[in-house]
Amino acid sequence: MLPWLLRAWLLFVVIVVLAGEGLAYETWQDVCQEYSTNLRVLAAAVADGTHLFLKGTQSSLAMLGQDTGTGADGTPLAIHEKLQDYLVLNPDFNSVGVRTAGDGVVAAGMDKGLLRTLLSLPASPDARSRITDQQRQLIQRCRQASDLCVGPPLAVRNPEHPQHPHWVVPLFLGAQGIPYRHSVVTNMVALLPLQHGQFPFWHNLQLPALSSVFLLRRDGFLESLYPLPTQSPFGTRQNGIAVQSIRAHPQARSASFYGLATAFNQWRLGAWNQVRGYPLVAGVGLPRSFLLAAWWNRMTGPLAAMLALLLLSTFGYWTFRRIGEDRQRERSAHDLRLWEAKERAEVTLHSIGDGVITTDTQGRVTDINPVAESMLGSARSDLLGKPLETVFHIAHEGDHLPVENPIRRVLQEGRIVGLANHTVLLRADGQEIAIEDSAAPIHGRDGQVLGAVLVFHDVTERRRLTEHLAYQAHHDDLTGLPNRKWFLEQLRQATETQPLPGDLLLVGILDLDGFKQVNDRWGHDQGDQLLCTVAQRVRETLRPEDSVSRLGGDEFGLLLPHMHDLEDAQHLAHRLIQALNQPIEMDTQVANVSASIGWTILPGDTGDAPQILRHADLALYAAKARGRNQYCFYEKTLDVEQEQLMEMLAMTQEALEAQNLVMYYQPVVTRPAPSASPEQGVIGFEALIRLQHPQRGLLTPAVFAEALDHPRLARRIGCFVLDAVLSQGEQWHQAGLPLRLSLNISARHLLDPEFLNDLQCALAAHPGIAPAYCEIEVTESAPMLDFQKAQETLQHCNALGLRIALDDFGTGNASLSYLQKLPAQTIKIDQSFVLDMLNDPRDFAIVAGVVKTARMLGLEVIAEGVETVGHLQLLEALDCPALQGYLFAKPMPAEAVPAWVKAFNIINYIGNSAAPRNHLMGITDTGLLGAHQIRVQESIQYLQGKGCLPERILGRDDAEHCHLALWLNQLPDRAALPVDVDQLHHRLHQLLRDHVGPPGSPQARQLAQELLETNAQLIDVLHRFLGHPHVR
Repeated sequence: MLPWLLRAWLLFVVIVVLAGEGLAYETWQDVCQEYSTNLRVLAAAVADGTHLFLKGTQSSLAMLGQDTGTGADGTPLAIHEKLQDYLVLNPDFNSVGVRTAGDGVVAAGMDKGLLRTLLSLPASPDARSRITDQQRQLIQRCRQASDLCVGPPLAVRNPEHPQHPHWVVPLFLGAQGIPYRHSVVTNMVALLPLQHGQFPFWHNLQLPALSSVFLLRRDGFLESLYPLPTQSPFGTRQNGIAVQSIRAHPQARSASFYGLATAFNQWRLGAWNQVRGYPLVAGVGLPRSFLLAAWWNRMTGPLAAMLALLLLSTFGYWTFRRIGEDRQRERSAHDLRLWEAKERAEVTLHSIGDGVITTDTQGRVTDINPVAESMLGSARSDLLGKPLETVFHIAHEGDHLPVENPIRRVLQEGRIVGLANHTVLLRADGQEIAIEDSAAPIHGRDGQVLGAVLVFHDVTERRRLTEHLAYQAHHDDLTGLPNRKWFLEQLRQATETQPLPGDLLLVGILDLDGFKQVNDRWGHDQGDQLLCTVAQRVRETLRPEDSVSRLGGDEFGLLLPHMHDLEDAQHLAHRLIQALNQPIEMDTQVANVSASIGWTILPGDTGDAPQILRHADLALYAAKARGRNQYCFYEKTLDVEQEQLMEMLAMTQEALEAQNLVMYYQPVVTRPAPSASPEQGVIGFEALIRLQHPQRGLLTPAVFAEALDHPRLARRIGCFVLDAVLSQGEQWHQAGLPLRLSLNISARHLLDPEFLNDLQCALAAHPGIAPAYCEIEVTESAPMLDFQKAQETLQHCNALGLRIALDDFGTGNASLSYLQKLPAQTIKIDQSFVLDMLNDPRDFAIVAGVVKTARMLGLEVIAEGVETVGHLQLLEALDCPALQGYLFAKPMPAEAVPAWVKAFNIINYIGNSAAPRNHLMGITDTGLLGAHQIRVQESIQYLQGKGCLPERILGRDDAEHCHLALWLNQLPDRAALPVDVDQLHHRLHQLLRDHVGPPGSPQARQLAQELLETNAQLIDVLHRFLGHPHVR
């Protein structure tokens, strides 16, 4: 059957393929015949149109010749006007010219030079003419012709595209063609421009797509061709299929052709037709691709039908073949399955990993496999025929209470019965094996129960693994503590349980301060050891009923139940902080870390477990923000602060992405040398970031300070600052302003592993500013986080050529150690000391001490916050060389800097004298007497209505704590001072305390004079005292 089916299918395929080939050939012949007929009709239309055009042209030229050659109108000027009129009436021509009997040439139109050449062409070649010999011969014939003669196409230079000339066809009419025999015109020429290779009137022809139309001389030269190929065929004798067809049919008026068209270098089907009255042939052609597309359109339906027939026959063949083969295989496999079924059952019973016992209806053992023998610990021969209860002993795991044998239930109920959970098999030797599985009845054909089968397997290892996995799912592998999942479950249970009256549950998150630095510096092994030690210390510190879990990383969760009051909670939190402050000894290192803890208290706090944990996390964040190594309890205000932080982050990130972060610049100035220009008093500028908010205007960093050092934005903002400031500095240097620029870098970006790479990339991107003109300002927060990392990073910055400045110096508890260990070149005294140095002698003493210390260490010192002339005078008296503050300029945009530098002169602030020094300044290095003098001067100005009264003057104890009192108390011979000194000093304070009138009043001015005289007396007494021989 199958070989016959194959032969029938192959025969059908051959018949369909042969029929398809025959249909394709016949369709191709039909397409060629149809389009050949259509092309012959089009060729005849083109030939007739060409004939009519040429006849019309001959008539119009003859009338022109007759009109221009008679009477007084035969002058050149009159002829030229008539030629112009002719071109207007015949727009297809672009030029026309005539030759008169006196060999004169009159031309009009665009190509008058070519007309003169054609009308006066010599018989012999002219080297200056671009007309070829073949064209010359054709032109000579046309000049001698009696009727209208179509000359060869000529190339005319195109001024706009010299490499692509345009073509014109000259039409000649001799004197014989002019009806008026006494005309002075002997020859006429009109130039017909070819538009893309075709005659103008061809535009109106309805031609098929991709078709071509041509006008060919019988001698093989083209007069017109559309579309025009890339390589122009004009001026060359053609020998393609069209020319061959014309030569093959010299007597025919029209014919068709099919072959290679040399002008297009492609196979084409076409037709030609003679132009009556002229030695010209008009033709139309189509490319073979067009014919193939038409043939394919007609063949699509038949080919689809034939393909469908082939696919259908193939599907039928394979379907019938598969059916036959399937039936044959089924018969062969049926007998094999019958034999294998019995063999498989026996082999399976004895080889599976489960124990199998079969019984009869009485529950006696009828068969048992080797696995069951091994698990029961008895031989098969000893078990056969015995009741199952005597050989298969099962009990509950743990309490060993008997479990009903499942076989009895199966025999009674006739259904599958599963074993109870946590069941163990008691072997004959007393061992226990955890088992699980089921028993099922064995039915006969009539549905009667013939016996039962018990299948069981050993799950001891699986239960042990399950218990281990359950432990791992709720515990941390490293520390052995419960994990985050266990912690959240315990917290959830605690929130759902009603607490006892007076009971508090303390929920906390403990996070190590500085753990990342330990990991980065000494490796993860040491970090893991540190975490294990911390976990042990926390467990030892907490009470037995307390719980500690590792939430992840260096974060631990704390659950402290049964707290009686807040004082107990604070005491336990303090103990935890103290325990973790102790040094931790590891294998090779001793680590010093601290911890921050965030607490929340139930039932005071509300919400589900994740929300309570978030509250503890907010408290932890607050503890870290307040300086770390401390604990903080959750308050509702923390939610508001968190929302404000999120809003601040979103605002700052949006400003960064929208390019609304801008840099402002505040100058740092000094007193230049007397011979230097005033501009040299500008040391440089500190770059200060601002946020241009679309609604709130220009915002200072105080509004978004936390975002600047937040992990999400610190590096991105730092990279923006580096690029913006260095780019601006590069522009100023190129403009002749070599200014030093100070950049504020956040602690988080400074300690970022990518900071040095960011810095080097920024420097490389802006080679126009040398690193020596760049200064990085750091506060104490970065070294406090990781002093060694900060020190190494700043040393690398020095190696790159950058300066380092310690900003806000004096405000932190680690500043003095910075001077010794950090590679800084500049100290910036915090403005909080400078602003109050005239009012508080303690601030003055701090400023004086910092200036002196910096001078001894060879460091540059800059005083921030210089806002009054008094500040300036006092700082100059202390020899503080560099100054910064609102007295000179507020932070300004970059475009305002050049003008400010040009206009700056420090003399405008302090006059043209040398740095002011009190003649008593040699007594002490602190300059306290100078401060006293400035305070007196400002008090006098206040009374005159020109300023504000200094602080620490009107209080009853201010005379004991002002600058002068501080200096007097430091004198070694304080007791030897004249009584007048203290009296005059107290009188200065009393005069101002007694004043009640408004500043600027006559009484105030009189008091100002009295104050001036009293101070002069005081200074005079001090002069005399300083001359005493006992004063050292």
